[in-house]
Amino acid sequence: MTASELEAKTVTWVQRYQGQWYVIENLPPMVCKQCAETYFTPDAYDRVVELITSGTPPARMETVAVYDAASCG
Repeated sequence: MTASELEAKTVTWVQRYQGQWYVIENLPPMVCKQCAETYFTPDAYDRVVELITSGTPPARMETVAVYDAASCG
């Protein structure tokens, strides 16, 4: 893969940390133009860790539905 195959985008990322789920919006990874594989830079990774561990208040709180595919007919 070459750098020209990657483009900067913003995505919403869901991360599990210490048994809780966090939604990080507007995270800036590089995305492959051909296959849409997402590559996070060290800075983007550090930003996720910082947001989750720093005690920064979230932009908002959401409630999500959780389904168990194994128990669905």
